[in-house]
Amino acid sequence: MWFEVGYQRLGRYVLDLAPTDPHYVAVLDRTEWHFGQTAVNVLMIGIAEGGIAYPVVWSVLGHGGGSGAGEHTDLLEQFLRLVEPDELRALVADREFTGSGFLKELDQRGIPFVIRLKKDRRIGPPPTEASSTEASSEEWSLPVKMFARACRPDQTRQLPAPKGLGGAESVECQVTAGRLDEDSFLILAGQKVDPGSMLDLYRKRWEIETLFAALKSRGFGLEDTHMTEPDRIRKLLGMLALTYSWTRIIGLDRKAKEGAPRECANGYPEKSLFLLWVGSAPRADNQLVPDERRAAPVHSGASRSSIIFVV
Repeated sequence: MWFEVGYQRLGRYVLDLAPTDPHYVAVLDRTEWHFGQTAVNVLMIGIAEGGIAYPVVWSVLGHGGGSGAGEHTDLLEQFLRLVEPDELRALVADREFTGSGFLKELDQRGIPFVIRLKKDRRIGPPPTEASSTEASSEEWSLPVKMFARACRPDQTRQLPAPKGLGGAESVECQVTAGRLDEDSFLILAGQKVDPGSMLDLYRKRWEIETLFAALKSRGFGLEDTHMTEPDRIRKLLGMLALTYSWTRIIGLDRKAKEGAPRECANGYPEKSLFLLWVGSAPRADNQLVPDERRAAPVHSGASRSSIIFVV
């Protein structure tokens, strides 16, 4: 059966369900799996809260592999129909989302962001400085890892002045650089955020990975679908976004009424806040999927019920 889905209305509803208010931390990321030789490639923006993200907008790409600046911008436009730039604390993303076109879009729309840079990304003087001198940033730009090498392992430093990413058309950013180990670096570019908060904001990026786990192998089993047609996958994600968000809210409500789950000897909760009822009767010991404390998933009960969506 063919039917239309009002994705904007659905995204607004999920945003209203999320137990948080502006200013939001939004996380942009991509997840991919394969059915046979066919790639299923999902681009998503979620709202990070309490160790996990709430899916708000998403698109299903018609190809496998990395996504491009145009696809990032299209998804951003969907998101901005729901959230104004001044309602954001930051948009957080990983190294895939540092294309000059996308950074320009964020800059022009006044969106605060924190994005991780590849270690060989070149930085130079900010655009205003480059335009007022004879030299362009391309003439003396350096790989950003050169600034991080001065750090000891597990040490970070803020570069003293804003830098430009790229050439004359670059975006002015504040850069925080750190060394994780001998040849591994964590280098963040930020704009319209407190430089001292960039590391804490970037840590929120992991919350969309927890969301993907909840939707996929450690939760709803999204990867197990045999569907590969992008429009159908997008509709299925809409249903899962709603179901997932309600499930999470139920877990939070139970926690508020009954208290936090008991901790095991290993320090992890005995039960997850993210509840999926299984079997014939809802029982608190029938749960699946870890929450922000990364509790191990528990499968209990003799049988496991299934929710079947026809898209």
